[in-house]
Amino acid sequence: MTPDSTDTTAFSLSMLQQVIDYIEKNLFEPLTPAMIAAHFYISVPTLSSLFKIVCGMTMMEYIRNRRLTLAAEELSVSNIPIIELAYKYGYETPEAFTKAFSRFHGFPPSFVRRSYPVPKLFLPLQLTVTIRGGWTAAELTKSNCTGQDQSLLFDYNTLIREKGGKQRKHPGPTYQIDTGRMQYTREWTVLCSLAENLLQSHIPFKVDGKTMIFAHGLEFPLDKICLTFSWNDEDMVRGFFHCDTEAEQTENGFKYLDAMYKEMKIRCMFYQNCLGEDPDEFLYRNTDFVQINTLLVPVQSLEFYYENAEKDSAHYKMVKEWLRKHERL
Repeated sequence: MTPDSTDTTAFSLSMLQQVIDYIEKNLFEPLTPAMIAAHFYISVPTLSSLFKIVCGMTMMEYIRNRRLTLAAEELSVSNIPIIELAYKYGYETPEAFTKAFSRFHGFPPSFVRRSYPVPKLFLPLQLTVTIRGGWTAAELTKSNCTGQDQSLLFDYNTLIREKGGKQRKHPGPTYQIDTGRMQYTREWTVLCSLAENLLQSHIPFKVDGKTMIFAHGLEFPLDKICLTFSWNDEDMVRGFFHCDTEAEQTENGFKYLDAMYKEMKIRCMFYQNCLGEDPDEFLYRNTDFVQINTLLVPVQSLEFYYENAEKDSAHYKMVKEWLRKHERL
C-alpha cells in the first residue's frame, strides 16, 4: 500500500496524537512532512491539512518550535558549543541557528549562556476532546458567584468578542517594543525590571489597568504600575514586594494591595476565579504577549479596553486610533 492509496477516512484524532508522539521521539533526526506521512501510510496533503486544522500550525512549525525550546533548555544547563547545538537541532550553519533562535526567543543564544531567563517555551501537544452542553441562558451574578461583580466576570469571560476574549496559553509575541526609542525612560526601566524579576521568580502576572495601555507603547506619564495576579498567589506576591499588609477586599469581589518598587507605586490586584478554570488560563484571558526589548511580557489586550471602557474615558480615543492603525479593529 502506498501513502496515496491509503483510506484516509480512517485517520483518527488518536492517530494524529501518534504523529505528534513520533515527532517528539525523532526531533533530533531529519524530519519532513513527506517522511512523517510515509511512516503512517497517509498522503502528505491529507496529513498536513489535518495537522494544521487540529493543531493550528504546520508540522514544520511544530518541529521548529519544539527544537528551539529544547535548544534553549540545553543551552542553559550545558556548555555545548553553539556550532554543535546548531547541527544537533537540524540547522546547517550556526548563523542559521542563531537567526532562528533570535526570531523565536527574542534574543540570541549567547544571552542564555549569560544566565538570561527564557520565558518562552513551547511544550509537546497533547490532544484531548472535551464537549460539554450547549447554550444556556444562565447569567453569572453576584448571588451565584461568591460576591464577584457581574461586569467583572464579563471582562474575564470568553464570550466577549473574539479579539478581546482570546487565550494564549503558549504565548508568542504579538509585536515588539524597543524602549530605546520611547520617551518615558524611567517608567520603561521600572516596568521592565519589575517584569523581569517576576518572571525570574516564577510568579504569574499580567500588566493591567491603565499600565496596559502604556505597555503597548501608547506613552503617557505613569503614576503607578498596575498588575494582576492569581487570587491564591497573594502570599507569594507579598513576599516578593516585602509587604506586611494583607490585600484589601472590595465590595466588587476582588482584592488589592499597594507596594513600592524602585520608588514607584505598584497596585497589585487579585481576581477571584469562581469559574473553576485553570488559574493561568483565567489570569491570561484577554492577554497579548508583548516583546519589550528582550522580555516577553503578558499584557491585557487593548481590544479588551476598547470593548469595555467608557467611550468618553481619557485614553479611549488613543486606543481606538492605535487599534485601527495596527488593523486590529
